[in-house]
Amino acid sequence: MSTRLITLINIAVLARILGTDDFGLVAAGLAVLALLEAVSEGGVGAAVVWRRQDPEKTAAVAMTISIIGAVLIGGAAFFAAPLVAEMFFDHRSVDIIRALSVCLILSGPSSVFVGILQRDLAFRKRVIPEILKAFTKTVVGVALALSGFGAWSLVYGHIAGMVIGLVALWWLSGWSPRLSLDRETVSSILPFGIQMTLVTILSVLSKNADYMLVGHFLDVATLGIYVLAFSLTDQIILGISWAASQALFPAYGAIQADLPALRRSYEDSLTAIAALTLPAAAGLAIVAEPLVQVLYGEKWSQVIPVVQVLAIYAMVHSVAFNLGDLFKATGRPWVLTWTNVLALMCAPAVAVVSTRWGIIGFAVGQIGLMAGFSIVRLVIADRLVGIGPKIFLRALRWPLLSTLVMAGATIGVDKFVHIEGALPRLIALIAVGCISYVIVLSITAPSLLFAVAAFTRLKRQPLLSP
Repeated sequence: MSTRLITLINIAVLARILGTDDFGLVAAGLAVLALLEAVSEGGVGAAVVWRRQDPEKTAAVAMTISIIGAVLIGGAAFFAAPLVAEMFFDHRSVDIIRALSVCLILSGPSSVFVGILQRDLAFRKRVIPEILKAFTKTVVGVALALSGFGAWSLVYGHIAGMVIGLVALWWLSGWSPRLSLDRETVSSILPFGIQMTLVTILSVLSKNADYMLVGHFLDVATLGIYVLAFSLTDQIILGISWAASQALFPAYGAIQADLPALRRSYEDSLTAIAALTLPAAAGLAIVAEPLVQVLYGEKWSQVIPVVQVLAIYAMVHSVAFNLGDLFKATGRPWVLTWTNVLALMCAPAVAVVSTRWGIIGFAVGQIGLMAGFSIVRLVIADRLVGIGPKIFLRALRWPLLSTLVMAGATIGVDKFVHIEGALPRLIALIAVGCISYVIVLSITAPSLLFAVAAFTRLKRQPLLSP
């Protein structure tokens, strides 16, 4: 939560200094960088978690592969930047893409250190580098933005944050890096690493395809609006799913052979995730107007309806997100590969139709795309692991009911009680939402409140049934 709060403050401050073009241009570079990181790392972070024997040699081989990949892919990105910019964004993003390609040298080793911490279930240590990274990005980015660096303040802030994050990960992992290309280890982790690379590439493409499509079909300024709207849903809602994924992938892997235990664990964790994300998403849609006014200022009023639609998208995405951890932990990452391929094939067609109604239409199209493929993955999970609609709906029933009551109470107060000022209105609506939700949940499922509290601390055994 500390990392998310710092990032949210960073975006809020920068939004008052910078313009839509600045956010759009940097979003273009970061979308390309995310894809390049997935290719260059070669799935080595996940391989470190997955391969339990000879962890020292595994980490050394993983580090070597990640560095080689970073150099090769980073060089290719530098020279291909004009082509990428022309296809998806505009010519001003060329230099930004090239500058961010330097980050590949930092992200490769970072993925190995992250894998070591995940393998050891050191989740508290894992949080520290993220906090330091977010704090550094904020300090550097805001200082440079105030000095007139424009979009480059975001670029330099990102690079500085990655440097600090790498140093912190190195120190906290307790591992002295070395390089190796031991044949036996390479042959052991390479097949799994290739599968995970494909999964990661497709996942990154799925996550960033919306940025590329908005940049291609609309324009960079509209992309800046979309980025600010999506940042709110990402920091407030999707970050919960991401944090859960860091804990659940290794935890599911430890019990992958015991299917009844795995099903119980998935149901427990989904219930706790939904108990956080469903009310957060509904609440974000309700308070979008005063929240954007308080955080970004009046000049960003165009962001409000986009936030409201994307909050619904985040709700759908969050409750289906951790199916991916289940497939990976049971050795079936191919499910993610092929469903992501199909989603990516459908995305341009959806964008062609939905962008006729501008950025709002595009956001609605994303909801339909996400909902459709979430259902497909649930059907596959039912056939492979026995996690079907019954378990899914049972896990969601009380969080969903409590969320509906909370939404009704909050909308009622907002409609019939006039509150002057964006900040007092925001505080009042959040208070009503939180109180009503806790009251209903304490009546319908009191034990779930303790599970949610345990989940937010992300302890070593996160919400898994014995």
